[in-house]
Amino acid sequence: MKKTPPTNPHLHSFKLLCTSLLVLLTGTPILGQIVGVNAEVQNPELVIFQHFDSTGSLNHSHDHSFIKCLTPLIISLNDQESEISPALKTAFNALDAPRSFSASEYISPGGKFRIHYETSGSHRVPSDDFNSNGIPDYVEEIAEAADSSYQHEIVTLGFTDPIGDGEVYDVFVQNLANIGAYGLTNNRTSGSFSCNSNSPGTCIYIENDFVGYPPNTDPEGDVIGAVKVTMAHEFKHAIQFAQNNWQGETDRWAEMDATLMEEVVYDDVNDYYNYITGFASDLFNFPATSLTAGSYEDITWALYFYERFGPFFWTEVWQVIEANTSITLLDAIRTVLVGQSDSYDAAVLESYMWHYASGSDFSGTDFGFEERLQYPNPRISATYTELQSQLTDTLFLSPFAARYYTLENEFNTISEGYVKFDFYVENPEVHLGLIAYMPDGSTRIQTAIGSRDRLSGSIETNWLYNEIDKIGLVVMNSSVDESNGYAFRFTDYFIAEEIQLAQNYPNPFYPRTKIRVTIPRTQNITLRVFDSIGREIQIVYSGTIEAGFHDILFDARALSSGIYFYQLISEDGIKTKAMTLIK
Repeated sequence: MKKTPPTNPHLHSFKLLCTSLLVLLTGTPILGQIVGVNAEVQNPELVIFQHFDSTGSLNHSHDHSFIKCLTPLIISLNDQESEISPALKTAFNALDAPRSFSASEYISPGGKFRIHYETSGSHRVPSDDFNSNGIPDYVEEIAEAADSSYQHEIVTLGFTDPIGDGEVYDVFVQNLANIGAYGLTNNRTSGSFSCNSNSPGTCIYIENDFVGYPPNTDPEGDVIGAVKVTMAHEFKHAIQFAQNNWQGETDRWAEMDATLMEEVVYDDVNDYYNYITGFASDLFNFPATSLTAGSYEDITWALYFYERFGPFFWTEVWQVIEANTSITLLDAIRTVLVGQSDSYDAAVLESYMWHYASGSDFSGTDFGFEERLQYPNPRISATYTELQSQLTDTLFLSPFAARYYTLENEFNTISEGYVKFDFYVENPEVHLGLIAYMPDGSTRIQTAIGSRDRLSGSIETNWLYNEIDKIGLVVMNSSVDESNGYAFRFTDYFIAEEIQLAQNYPNPFYPRTKIRVTIPRTQNITLRVFDSIGREIQIVYSGTIEAGFHDILFDARALSSGIYFYQLISEDGIKTKAMTLIK
């Protein structure tokens, strides 16, 4: 039997609560902000409101009939309790239907979780008991999912344990389909969805049968898959409470963070596929909407950092947050990246480049998410089919947002030359990335990371237009405060028939400099460095090099200040230039 939400007679009061709380938290009228998919709802604590249309009914489009998690509403109610009227509190508390009988209990095999469930009434669990041990199979599945979530999130990844020594964590099984929710985590011992007085900080509520919920890809079926990811999701909320007490800017990213754990703990389930499109700020369809702060549709942004920088990246980020709960999430990310000598600006640009390189039309074979082929195609702001003679008009990007563009090179006939990309940016916080798609499915990447001495310039590549199927362009504004302007054009350049050796840049230099070599055809070369009296210091490069230009890095940290010479030996002869090292 399919269970169709919402049927709760108190739902009208719940809608009143949501509507009033939205006005309270944003200070703006409701109008169409409650949930048209294109609504610009910026506060992730209000993600729940995106599920209601302008009439106050659940929005059933885009598989969003179900609310992923009620925890943001719980947190918002906690934060604003003094400003919420008794009538609205009553409306919310009415959602937690009173029970006329005692729930049964089951301790998980790992001993960490106490599952409270009922076998009759509106909150009853399915009665199947395959092993005839007196415990419904559904309850055992919840317990197993709880233990697995604990093992992966606490033992394997090392997040702070919200369950103290000798404590048992409470999980309540309740009919949540009447309000269209998967689950929630609460920290209160009174009122709606309350915890026991001896609960270790928080407790979890989970749906009682998941009948009629959106499909997933779990080999054991949709119901078991929903159980698994809900436990992984809600237990991460419990961890968040242990680390930041659900306070500060970082808590505004709580849903994105918790949804990430669904994919991390249960890679085969993919329930999150139902929630990564159709929202006001998803990074595939609406990258030009400010990301901050991310909700569950932005899981893929969090997943980028997990896949790109390793499974312990977010553990380290949350350690930074726990040590300083007033820090913002982006600053915590920056702290971790800088600590491991990675570029924050390059990372946030690449995160959007991964979102561009997704879906059936834009996935390459060697760049982007592991599951990129399962994701939607990106929304392209403009598609070009020929080179431009001048820069575009200046365009503007919202804070922490991006736009995607494509240059289609049908039949590889745009130019006989090499790809050149000219740009202007209003602020060094605007970054640009190019993705070239080759006929064999592989990709080539070039980026221009903003710097104060480079607000305009060019990217000259080694890519021949007649060897490229298309080029993707991602423009990203990493400022969290300001909109910034940019302009660009796709053009071309040609190289001379003879090999060229350019002056190193910068010059004078310390400790590194780049030496540009332009090769008219693939051949063997050797690039050597000599001191002022002719002694060979280093062979910087030796081997075969493809046609095009190449910036070869020379590191001189071990050398003394002075004049040095670099010499290029090729099939076309020998070229030599001088450079100056100043320590």
